[in-house]
Amino acid sequence: MSTALRFSRIEAEQQAQLLAEIRNILTEVGAHNVDIYNQTYWDWQYKNLPTGKSYVYAAWDSDRIIGYYHVPVYRCSIHGEEKLIGNIQDVAVNPNYRGIGLFRQLAEFANKDLDASDVDLIYTFPNDKSIRTFLKYNDFKIVCAVPTYLRPVNSGGIIRSKINLFGLEKLAGWFIDASINLFSSNVKLKDASVEVVSVITDDVEAVFSAYSMQFPNHLIRDKEWLDWRYLKSIRGKHHLLALRENGKLTAVIVLKEDEMLGNQALLIMDFAFAEGKENSMLHLISQAQKKPNLTGSTFNLLFVSGIAPTLASFGKIGFYRIPEKANPRVLNLLSRSSSKLNPKLIHEEQNWLLTLGDWDVF
Repeated sequence: MSTALRFSRIEAEQQAQLLAEIRNILTEVGAHNVDIYNQTYWDWQYKNLPTGKSYVYAAWDSDRIIGYYHVPVYRCSIHGEEKLIGNIQDVAVNPNYRGIGLFRQLAEFANKDLDASDVDLIYTFPNDKSIRTFLKYNDFKIVCAVPTYLRPVNSGGIIRSKINLFGLEKLAGWFIDASINLFSSNVKLKDASVEVVSVITDDVEAVFSAYSMQFPNHLIRDKEWLDWRYLKSIRGKHHLLALRENGKLTAVIVLKEDEMLGNQALLIMDFAFAEGKENSMLHLISQAQKKPNLTGSTFNLLFVSGIAPTLASFGKIGFYRIPEKANPRVLNLLSRSSSKLNPKLIHEEQNWLLTLGDWDVF
């Protein structure tokens, strides 16, 4: 191990070397997502994003990459002013170099460089195990722990994935599902129909824009971002569903097929609804749960995590908030100004709209 470690931005000609080292590190730690790290993924996530901006940093030992730190950049609105926000994600250090403060040095280098860039603020979503470096050395502040909710759909399948009840899991699951359905509201709407969205139209963009503007701090979810983030995503299969009432689009949800808690799940990646149409969104989610043909997927549960007052209303349709102590991976929203932005604007939970679409964990 060299004592002359160095840090730098990754240049275009170094991307292939970085991707190879990422795969080496992930293989060494037994990660399940090694195969996704190829040039196609790189181009989508860090080159073809709507702003065309991303900052990628590396730690080096001689000519070998031993750590990395990725920051794609998006457009956002902070109290009515358009800003650039960096999302720290996809960070790791070679296991052979841990315990020497390497990640702290890499993070300090990256954040100092970002302070001199055109990025106005940074946010990130570490779990409880990796939060310390951000708070102690890089001047991040905790906004909040991000709430998580799930809705069992096939409780028998969930039970079977965890324990063996010698064939009784189907009966137990039926009882649980019947109880959840009994106490869930059946939101009925007149002249409402569900549409599968394959193109981001002006109507879809308008619903997201109107909903987002209710929150002082939010990503700008315009056509370009929605199309890139979901329809062109190479990270799993996404489904966009919209509700039309009396000829007008009133709610939109984005669902992703994935695995959660060892079960096939539909993740609610994003959602938006017109003013006064919260029940329309709840109805749309219920339709996705009751009619699997809308997505063509098989799932045992629905999952959502984020920051928005409306998430509390998901309890009406059978969602349950997972207590932090029972959550195996609590994500925390941390924010930091990298410009002259007033820190108070970005450190208060009630100012933020966040969905699973804000980060790359899912």
